Order: sequence, then structure tokens, then C-alpha cells
Amino acid sequence: MLLQDALDGFVRTQARHSSEHGKIAEACMEHLAYYLLGYSDLFDDELAESDESPLDDWEQSLDSHMTDLMDGDVEPPLSLYDLKLEQLEPSHIRDFFGWFLPREQGGDAAAIVEYAAVMRDWVKFLTRKRRLDSSQSLAFLSALADIEPDAVRVAKAARLLFHFARLGLGMPAHARGKPFSHFAEGHARIAEIGEHSVRLKFDSQADDIGPLVLSADILSLLCVGDVLDVELGMRAGVWLIVDIGPVYPESIYVEAEEFEDIPKIT
Repeated sequence: MLLQDALDGFVRTQARHSSEHGKIAEACMEHLAYYLLGYSDLFDDELAESDESPLDDWEQSLDSHMTDLMDGDVEPPLSLYDLKLEQLEPSHIRDFFGWFLPREQGGDAAAIVEYAAVMRDWVKFLTRKRRLDSSQSLAFLSALADIEPDAVRVAKAARLLFHFARLGLGMPAHARGKPFSHFAEGHARIAEIGEHSVRLKFDSQADDIGPLVLSADILSLLCVGDVLDVELGMRAGVWLIVDIGPVYPESIYVEAEEFEDIPKIT
């Protein structure tokens, strides 16, 4: 069975059940398709072939592609119709919920819960249709059960961190009005969680950053090893959150690297 047909057939059944079910199922499957096409390893063979070309060949190929584009003669894009259902693995479900949805949905924990329910219904649908056997079904559902709590947890943490940063909380009185003296920006891993603060670490650096004071509600949602997509600034000797993006659970590996320092005017 083609993977795209497996998605479309399920969405049609949900739409017949109710329009609301159909909308949620369609949104979930569109996100899943986008992840599988753009970020999964299912098309690695095609990408590897293009990456191995020498630079001159790559430039010539690019010129040829641009010419074809102008002429309206372009190769069709990657498609889930090129894949079979059996190529989908539990690890794809795990990465979809643990990495892709926190990245795309930000702090929308409710959407992740809805999508997890859709995913369970999809696996059960495919099992009833005998497209998955009992062992495959169990593997998919187990992967989902393992990652869903972490995905919901970090989504909640990301939302609270966003408002914490926007409201300028955690800033002591002596730091107000002082200029920033240093910035650190990138994927920072939580190295330590204290009673009132965390310490962060970039994998490429030896020194920790912190303490970074956070509220008790936020600290209760974080775990050592979680990765924050964050911009930090030091003001009057205190580290503060300048901007915050997704939070990724420790169970999903995200390389914790500091981005190149960007000059800022403060």
C-alpha cells in the first residue's frame, strides 16, 4: 500500500464520521506528510546522490535546473506516492511528535494531544484494514505512548517561557536599565535544575551558562537534557532570556550548538 493512500483513505473515513474529526485528521496528516517529505530519512538516497557531486558538477546541474525552470520543464517534487506504507517506522512517529511538532506548533500542547489521538486512530484503522499486523501496530502505539507525554510537557514549557521572556520576568531590580554586555544564542541543553534556576550548556563549549532564574511553574516542566532554542543576554552580571523558540525533550537528540555571535545594538 502506498503511504499517501494510507493517509488519504483514513482522512476520508474521519470526514465521514464528522466534519470536526475530518479537519483535525487532515491537519495532522498534512503535518506528518510535510515532516516525512522534508525532514525524515525516507528520501536520504535521493539526497545523497546529489550531495556527492563535485562542486563544478553541482553548479552545472543548478544552471541546468534553472533553465528547465524557466522553460516550465521541472522534475516532479518528492512525493509520498513514491513510498510504501511499510517504509514508515516507529522512529518516524517518535521524531514527528518529539521534534517536528514542538518545532512547528511551538507551545500548542492541545494540538499535540489532538494529533496523538488522530495517530492512534490511524494505526488502529490500518490494523483493522490488515495493512499493519499486530506487532507493527504495537510498535507504533508504543513509540507514540513513550513520546507524547514529553512532547506535551515541552510544548507547555515553551509557552510559559515565551510569556516569561516577553514580560521581562526574572530580572532583578539592579539590572533594569543596564545595557547587555554579552549574548549567547542557539540550542542550549539544560545541564542542571536548581530550586529557582537552571544552568545551560552548549555541546560545543566547556562552560555552563547560568544561573538562569525561572518560575516554579516552568521549572516543574523542564528536565535535565532538554534543549531550548534560546537567545540569552547578560545584563549587570545576570543572564536573562531575550527570546525563546521551541523546547525539545531530552529523549529526542538535538545538537546543542551556539550560533555565531550576531552584533547587537542595545
